Amino acid sequence: MPFFDYFKTPFPRPERNKKSIFWVVLVGISASIFILLYKPFGIQNETGEWFINLIIFGIGLLFIVSVLFAEWFLPWVFPKPFRKWTLGKALIWYSLLILFLGMNNFLYKNYWAGFKEFTWSEFLMVLARTLGIGITVTFFVLGIWRYVNRRKFSLISLNENYLVTSQDGKSVRFNPKDILYISSDDNYVDIHYEEKGARKKMVLRSSLKNVESQIVNPLSPILRCHRSYLINAEYFSIKKMTSRSMTIGLTGYEDEVPVSKQYAEQIQQRLQIRP
Repeated sequence: MPFFDYFKTPFPRPERNKKSIFWVVLVGISASIFILLYKPFGIQNETGEWFINLIIFGIGLLFIVSVLFAEWFLPWVFPKPFRKWTLGKALIWYSLLILFLGMNNFLYKNYWAGFKEFTWSEFLMVLARTLGIGITVTFFVLGIWRYVNRRKFSLISLNENYLVTSQDGKSVRFNPKDILYISSDDNYVDIHYEEKGARKKMVLRSSLKNVESQIVNPLSPILRCHRSYLINAEYFSIKKMTSRSMTIGLTGYEDEVPVSKQYAEQIQQRLQIRP
């Protein structure tokens, strides 16, 4: 699988709820208090006047407003770019968000200084430096290096719900961790899954290839093992294996699934990787 295909894989968006707003506000206010107490980057009140402290405290408030604008207002006004969120989009977006925060902070400080020391060259240099930092920080925070171990990083994909659309237009939403396996039956597929501890089955009018194109990606635990089967690798183990054939079993159940020779090496390697 090409490395850059990973950037097309689904990635969860932060939830827009009261809890998220609380954390944004808490971080912003904490940042303001930290700056007032420890005076980093030479930011300090040299005059001792109270309103200067208020201006410094405004740095954290600016952070709150900027994040809420970018993470709540923009997706509400322009929802289309934020649909089908992927790792690639997340890397670009959070790099730009850090750039946006840095730009606002730079303009805020220059505004209160009357733009006396403002120069376009310095402004562009700050943007370039901030963008470089943003890309680096985002790259590591989102855990791109963990792609080296697909088994570990696939856990991120388990937090994302997938919309599966059948060929007759019916749509259902699934979380990959709930799917046990999917089998093909002529023009239909049987989706075996668990819901609240109970095993269930859903029948969709669709080809297995159509379903595969919507839920299988480099991070998904769903793998093809046979022309008639897709399995969740988290729930299967090797039952029988010879030089010519392989059979895997569903953990906790009696279901057994054949593995085609062309997929045997991949399935064997994946099922042998356990935390």
